[in-house]
Amino acid sequence: MKFTGKAVTASKEILALEHHVGIPYDCSALATNEKGYVPAGTIVPANDATAQGVLLYDVKPDENPNGTIIVHGFIKQSALPAVPAETAVAKLTQITFM
Repeated sequence: MKFTGKAVTASKEILALEHHVGIPYDCSALATNEKGYVPAGTIVPANDATAQGVLLYDVKPDENPNGTIIVHGFIKQSALPAVPAETAVAKLTQITFM
């Protein structure tokens, strides 16, 4: 068996407190950045009224599309790649952006 090494990007810490609830999320349909991954803190599936949660860790969909989204907890707004839209914040009632 041959093993290969791959560089893993360091995820930002988006949680303000350790208390959170996360669920699995298929990130294969999400847009990636120029490095080919969906950054931690991305509101999924979109930063609007369809929001379901906030991506906990960086995900590289072409290697492994499985991610985790936070659906209840405390999130550092300053650590997110984009400011949450008012419609997304209204939809994510169990998340507190700090």
